[in-house]
Amino acid sequence: MTTTSSSPETHNGAFDPPTAGTAPSSDRRPGRFARILSRMPRSAWPLLVFALLFLIGGLIRPNLLSLDSLIGTATFAMILAIASFGQTAAVIQGGIDLSVPNTIAFSALSYLTLIGPLGPVGGFIGALAAGTVIGIINGTIVAKLGLTPIVTTIAMNGLLFGVVLLTFKNSELTVIPQFLTDITATKIDVFGLSVAAVLPLGLVLMVILQLVLSYTGWGRSLFLVGSAPETAKLAGQPVDRIRIAGYALSSFLAAFSGIIIVGFYAQASATMGAEYLLGSVAAVLVGGASIAGGRGSMIGTLGGALVLGQVATLVAVANLGSNIQQLIYGVIVLIVIALYARRGRD
Repeated sequence: MTTTSSSPETHNGAFDPPTAGTAPSSDRRPGRFARILSRMPRSAWPLLVFALLFLIGGLIRPNLLSLDSLIGTATFAMILAIASFGQTAAVIQGGIDLSVPNTIAFSALSYLTLIGPLGPVGGFIGALAAGTVIGIINGTIVAKLGLTPIVTTIAMNGLLFGVVLLTFKNSELTVIPQFLTDITATKIDVFGLSVAAVLPLGLVLMVILQLVLSYTGWGRSLFLVGSAPETAKLAGQPVDRIRIAGYALSSFLAAFSGIIIVGFYAQASATMGAEYLLGSVAAVLVGGASIAGGRGSMIGTLGGALVLGQVATLVAVANLGSNIQQLIYGVIVLIVIALYARRGRD
């Protein structure tokens, strides 16, 4: 005499569906929840983390849970994001740009030097051109000579620091053009809110860059080169030129951020870009970009910058100092890289 088991039978490795009147298994709920989470855009995660950190800040100090606090953090984050947008392009195409700090300082000090003979607009164009040349040199060395991006850009960062120290006299570079202050630090009314002009400026820049990445042939080829360079070559893509253009864009945006920083803070120094070394990398990685290349977005980078901006706010509230802030940024970078490495082995 045979007996039937109360457990569901399997056919070809699949369970029979439960019969009518059978209560759905509770262990399926986590699966549904996981599927919902998996449908969320990667760029949405840093925004959720930022919201959580913002609420934590409000619990620690209630006055942080305010619109003024949110705008202040967003302003700091936008400046970091502008400095990190170029890093995003470098990481997407499978590289990294560690010359961002001194490209910022070199371009900012170049701008303040050039406004004398060339005027504010001419100095602006000249400083951006100088920054773009730095990126072209980085990209050419990486693409044509085969040096690794880390070695190339660290060497360039050191070279630029020497140039900054030998060339510029900071004490003589104190005049900030009014038009630069107007587009960065001046308060403007946006939907009834008084915000620094750098916020809408950064948002417009982010939208333009995201459209370039998502809807142009060059933007799509940047992702292909980062994820599968050999495939890109077989598809007839000019891989070397794409890499060079990626580094040129990175340095161009670093130069732009240097000028924006001068306008917002009304000061410049040889070490003004130092805090953006870890900050720019961390914002890009927290924003969902892969350190191996082939993935990333400008929207995600802004989200990552918001997370780091809120971390900086919490560090300031706890009176821990900027050194602890940089330490936390370093830990964040290590954790994200470790998670990517583990995912790659799975």
